[in-house]
Amino acid sequence: VENVVVLEKMPIVGGNTNRATGGLNAAETEQQKSKGIEDSIETMYNDTMKGGYEKNNPELVKKLSNEAKDSVKWLTDLGADLSDVGRMAGATNYRTHRPTGGAAVGAHLVDTLKAAAEKEKVDLRLCNEAKEIVVDKDGNVSGVKVSNKEGKEYTINTKAVVIAAGGLSANQEMVVN
Repeated sequence: VENVVVLEKMPIVGGNTNRATGGLNAAETEQQKSKGIEDSIETMYNDTMKGGYEKNNPELVKKLSNEAKDSVKWLTDLGADLSDVGRMAGATNYRTHRPTGGAAVGAHLVDTLKAAAEKEKVDLRLCNEAKEIVVDKDGNVSGVKVSNKEGKEYTINTKAVVIAAGGLSANQEMVVN
């Protein structure tokens, strides 16, 4: 992929992830194996379903349980320290991956991902808000309209757009549901 642009409307990257303190839950990781921790994807699945009072989407929990270890490996390969493996509420086994000593995971991962993006020469534009996806007459994506911190609008021409709009913690209606 060439010419990746990341638009961030805030003056810093990471959003609420910067405040995340727990860790990344994953089963059957190298970190667990190196510490002699026995865990399984099935146990993680069951713990997660139980923690959600069996209201979770089973297919999504299955995907999470199966693929979480790949995320831990990928982040570790990028340079993240996820060597501490703890146990959080509701978990049968130690599977919460976080930095050495149990330090908060969020800001550490944001720093790791930002460094990886900079290494790959990603064009990171802080204080630039995506306002509208532009489509051509055939309905195909052709760009994004952007507003910068001075309020000036411009368009980035592109054939592909990925929307990564963060969490829903500020939307109380969605939180309740």
